[in-house]
Amino acid sequence: MKKIYSILTILCLSLLVGSCVSDFEETREMGFLKLELTTFVSTNTRAVTPKPAGYNAKKLAVKITDSTGKVVMQTDDFSNDAAMQKAMELIPGEYTVSASSSGWDGSDSAFDAPYYAGSTKVTVKARTQVTANVTLTQANVKVSVKFDDNFRRYFSSATCMITSGISGVAVQNFNMNTSGSAYFPVGDLEFFLIVTNNDRQSYNMTKTVTNVKARDHYIINYRIADAGSMGGVTVRVDDATQEYSFDIQVPRKSGTSLNAKSVNAWSNFADLAGEVTSKTGSFDAGNLKLQWKKKADTDWHDVESSALTSVENDKYAYKLVNLTPATEYVYRFVYADEAGDVNSNEVTFTTESQGAIYNGGFENWYMDGSVAVAGKQGDSKYWNSSNAGAATYIGSVTTQDKTFVHGGSSSAKLATNSAVGKLAAASLFTGDFIGLVGIKGAKLEWGVPFTARPSALKGYMSYSPGLINVGSQPSGVGAPAKNGNDACQIFCALVTEKFKVANTTADGYQLSTAINWQTDPRVIAYGELTQNSSDNGAWKEFSIPLTYHTLTAKPTHLIIVSSASKWGDYFYGSSSSVLYLDDFEFVYGQPVVK
Repeated sequence: MKKIYSILTILCLSLLVGSCVSDFEETREMGFLKLELTTFVSTNTRAVTPKPAGYNAKKLAVKITDSTGKVVMQTDDFSNDAAMQKAMELIPGEYTVSASSSGWDGSDSAFDAPYYAGSTKVTVKARTQVTANVTLTQANVKVSVKFDDNFRRYFSSATCMITSGISGVAVQNFNMNTSGSAYFPVGDLEFFLIVTNNDRQSYNMTKTVTNVKARDHYIINYRIADAGSMGGVTVRVDDATQEYSFDIQVPRKSGTSLNAKSVNAWSNFADLAGEVTSKTGSFDAGNLKLQWKKKADTDWHDVESSALTSVENDKYAYKLVNLTPATEYVYRFVYADEAGDVNSNEVTFTTESQGAIYNGGFENWYMDGSVAVAGKQGDSKYWNSSNAGAATYIGSVTTQDKTFVHGGSSSAKLATNSAVGKLAAASLFTGDFIGLVGIKGAKLEWGVPFTARPSALKGYMSYSPGLINVGSQPSGVGAPAKNGNDACQIFCALVTEKFKVANTTADGYQLSTAINWQTDPRVIAYGELTQNSSDNGAWKEFSIPLTYHTLTAKPTHLIIVSSASKWGDYFYGSSSSVLYLDDFEFVYGQPVVK
């Protein structure tokens, strides 16, 4: 049979249905489905009895479920199920046909145990036949370990232990006499080699593989390194077959080898990682150190021992601080003892720029018709407000103020008002005002391009809350009853896309009140400030720490939203609340972690 892939075994389950149902009564408002199984196996499949005992990857289970998830037909052995071989009568509707290797779900590791799975959806119509095709592909990961033919010449024993990054998955061992391949569920893999040479010296080497995908085949080739060499790793990739071959050189004599691995560089600090990939029995971690320098410099600097943040299974993590933004650096690991110095590879990284807030002092304003806009006319829109909605009825509620300022010559004045019984909450936000939704609300796009990772939003404010006198008290959001103090709010979010929001129902827009800033996967970091007390006409400095939900992902957009009436989205608040803002800027330092 024609070879489809050199390392992947692909099974195809064809569910074929004819085009005529004349054999059935036309008065029956039912559809019909007949299954026919066709199997294609690549020529490199071995005919072995895999583990777990009795498991046969070619024995297929088939399950048909309706749109509610109810199982309407199923079998554990399609080829020997007489009912599945005949036409099946089904109520018209949407169905999911899934098939997989029977008797095992591939959630553990085992030798010679490929696991196949696939599914498709099909619509069954009354007195009509359809065709659906399910392609089963390998759903786990194949791993092979090979030792060079002359390995026994230099080593009395060698064992490679393969561990999955998924908890609970069995460890599989290869030695110089092991044949066959092991299969693992999709997850990171660690290859830990321990060898004993003919001088009875024992030492180990570690290799970790990440970004593992289904149908991958990882081939680990252990080869003898040249005399005096500390070994190295080369990788060969065949994209057509998803085959990854790692050629790892193993030194004949015991020695220490190091690997500088990854960098998570912020603007003024970086998290660095590395590992000891082989070591002797006399290895002393006290002789291991990290060195760094600016790429343009000549001299290396030793990192203080206090910079070490964690050690686990010969993997070391450091935090390098007091770096210069937007600067290229290099780091390496060094091990020094009486046998000499061993250096790792060198890794170059660039610290992030420290992004600033456009017009953060609110010095620049212009009029777009009757709407006041914070910024320079002709610049890309950065700051926007509720003015575009309020101007039609009562004029701009967010304006430039030159009489009460903290720094420079002007500030932003947010003065909530009302008209025709509706609250016009004064706001200022980064993003776009898209349009009105009747007379009840507005559509907005929160967010402007931004890729930096600050630790806090700092600025100055002065708030004068009025007594709530407009709207109906919303429940479940902490709003006080009427005649209680209004509250202002400032919040900042680093996110991975613009947020399309509205304060009333609008197609394609999310209710602004429905966003969960703590759990939304688009949010990288978030912080907020709420205040219902008066600053008595004085300026007050504020700092809003940004709590990061992840320390590795980076934002694409910045959202800052300020409002003189926190519950303005519910049209509830005081028509006399006033919030002044000035001198917004970002602070860059160590982040707060969720």
